Amino acid sequence: MKITLNIPPIRVALLATLDESGSVKAVVEKLIDHAQQGVYRPGAWEREWLIQAFGDDFISKLEPGSPWTGSLDSSIRHFQRPKKEGK
Repeated sequence: MKITLNIPPIRVALLATLDESGSVKAVVEKLIDHAQQGVYRPGAWEREWLIQAFGDDFISKLEPGSPWTGSLDSSIRHFQRPKKEGK
């Protein structure tokens, strides 16, 4: 998915401080990566971060923790995925 963002200059400057090279794109990509880890990994520190930012309603949209193969790190033994439509 491609997303276009209009970010005010002050926010660009603030976000740029989070990356050694000042790349806001790298910062946003890293934030997205951490956010998705907080969704699929129940024990991850990112989960609490997401709950603080968005509340915990998203958890009801996930299947209970179970093995999930695919593109995620196969060494993770307990994670969640979105419920299938109609569940």
